[in-house]
Amino acid sequence: MLIQEDYFKNIFNTAREGILILDENMRVLTANRSFLNIFKVDAANTIGSLLYDLGNGQWNIPELRVLLEDLLPKNETVDDYEIEHNFESIGRKTMLLNACKIREKKNDLPIILLAIEDITERREIENGLGKYRKELEVTKISEDEAREYAESIINTVREPLIALDQDLRVVTASRSFYEFFKVKPEETVGQLIYDLGNKQWDIPKLRELLETILPEKTTFDNYEVEHEFATIGRRIMLLNARQIQRKSGKERIILLAIEDITERKRLEDLVAESEKRYRRIFETASDGIVLLEKREGTITQANPAAGKMLGYSEEEYVGKKLQDIGVSIDMSDFPTIMKALDQSGIINYDDVQVKTKSGEYIYTDIYLVDRASLAQCNIRDVTERKKLEEQLLEAHTKLEEQLQAENRYLLEEVKLLHTHENIVGNSEAIRSVLKQVEQVAGTDSTVLIQGETGTGKELLADAIHNLSPRKGRLLVKVNCAALPPTLIESELFGREKGAFTGSHARQMGRFELADGGTLFLDEISEMPLELQTKLLRVLQDGEFERLGSPKTIKVSVRLITATNRDLNQYVRESRFREDLFYRLNIFPLFVPPLRERKEDILPLVWSFIQEFSAKMGKRIESIPQKGIETLKNYGWPGNVRELRNVIERAMIITTGPVLRIEILKSIEAKNGRPGTLEEIESRHIIDVLNSTGWRVSGKAGAAEILGLNPKTLESRMKKLGIKRNK
Repeated sequence: MLIQEDYFKNIFNTAREGILILDENMRVLTANRSFLNIFKVDAANTIGSLLYDLGNGQWNIPELRVLLEDLLPKNETVDDYEIEHNFESIGRKTMLLNACKIREKKNDLPIILLAIEDITERREIENGLGKYRKELEVTKISEDEAREYAESIINTVREPLIALDQDLRVVTASRSFYEFFKVKPEETVGQLIYDLGNKQWDIPKLRELLETILPEKTTFDNYEVEHEFATIGRRIMLLNARQIQRKSGKERIILLAIEDITERKRLEDLVAESEKRYRRIFETASDGIVLLEKREGTITQANPAAGKMLGYSEEEYVGKKLQDIGVSIDMSDFPTIMKALDQSGIINYDDVQVKTKSGEYIYTDIYLVDRASLAQCNIRDVTERKKLEEQLLEAHTKLEEQLQAENRYLLEEVKLLHTHENIVGNSEAIRSVLKQVEQVAGTDSTVLIQGETGTGKELLADAIHNLSPRKGRLLVKVNCAALPPTLIESELFGREKGAFTGSHARQMGRFELADGGTLFLDEISEMPLELQTKLLRVLQDGEFERLGSPKTIKVSVRLITATNRDLNQYVRESRFREDLFYRLNIFPLFVPPLRERKEDILPLVWSFIQEFSAKMGKRIESIPQKGIETLKNYGWPGNVRELRNVIERAMIITTGPVLRIEILKSIEAKNGRPGTLEEIESRHIIDVLNSTGWRVSGKAGAAEILGLNPKTLESRMKKLGIKRNK
């Protein structure tokens, strides 16, 4: 910077607040001692670092990004921006931030001055006082006790604090108040605040705060008062006032927190003066610059660039107003504009049309900068930029049309049904099923869920349990096809030690585990006939015996079952008990296959993309129209489970933002006919086995691709008569 370096450093490093200077990329150019001390960091690890990376990312604060990346570029100066953040090194802090952008020279990149004031203790006191007021109302403690309690709070704070009664007489003051304003307790307590220090405190703005503003608002923050004290000289203070009303409504206490901001203001004034003195290279600037007097807005001077841009001589500029030189900004209420400029320091006008002396129209960016007695108006010709923006907009429009032609589907279009988080789809078929789920969930009736492999029967069982009164207890799941027939009974009903060979310990069964909750029996069609009788007894009487024990155990279990088989056919073939079927089939639910609800395919695809994106660290933005048509035209014999596997494979082979979809040749295309459900399932399993070299289990095995337990897959292969040709 062009400021005298030693003088600036002395001021910079004596400021009580933490101060940072950042470059345009948010990297730290320098930091004062207060910042290093307050936030317990060293200069070596701070200077040159990205602000958000300080302290191992402790400064990556969303509100700080909003200030620096959103508010500051629009306003140039932002004051009293409050942030609360929990630092690992120094704990939770409440901070007031003041930020402004500075350029040494007009065409130089800006630097950012960031002043950070720690107001944690002030906020704690305000919160403590609120707690104190509630305690007064509840316990009705005496006035002396209240005064003693208030004094114990305010004496712990670094800021000067003073408590007043309803007559504005001093009840108590903090030690820091006595020390800072150089007064004694005996000269303060009991005195009218305006009489303190031989009436040094008879300040008009203080009267306005206490007598006019506070009675109306009860609370008022950041009230700035400037005053010359005989004892401590000129001070600029920020006052925060709180009025607390006693429960009776007759008495009130006023807490006044006083923050000395004199040093901060002096630093801000120095920076402003230095900016004014050294920043303007008036005669050589490439932007047009005209100086305006603040009362009427008449031009007092114009630089050569302004003459070249608009075609007026310097003499022609003098005495004119902006509208006289073709500027289309409404300056009719110039005093109001100057008042706003005094408050903000800078006012921007983008894409302003200006008519030159020759009658040509150009586009400009104009900004007004406060220069004490003058206002500086910078005019930048952005006509070429406007042309480029229009060309860019046209190109962008063409790109959007191209993306629409490719059928770009964004992730935000995925609509999940609000009641069932894990069930994706909006089709009429799935809505009908979910409505039935909601109808039966509140009862204890048994539910039989029927549907093809991979349709999501287990998810429906989860939904029924989570919507039921039993949701606070366990949902226990058992896959009947995954257990050998010899072990199903002990798994369901438990066993005593020594009940059979190899039974070395007592084991609780799944029915006991699910007592008070829900038991989900998947693949119920695979339960052996001899066990179906015992299951029927539990359904009828709610009781059973462990293997090896004569003791009857009573349980309260809600039973949900599922199958991909036709149980009616099983009953006709005597492979399933008819009485048990009627018991299980009180409330049947039929899950539609994916081919019957194709409108759910895209939402399902995007939900899987979201899942795998998180796992693989990839970002998918679109799906080609051809890929979408492929997904919708495929028959999906493996239903949602197969779709999930296809998307997982697509995510693995995709390297860019556009999903690359490949599906094995349709099973239906091979035979030229759909076939029965068992035929389709058999052909699909064989296709997958062929693709894995007939590897059933393990990584990339057929069971993993099909989303099945290896034992379940082996059981199905046996039932379907699937064998590898030698």
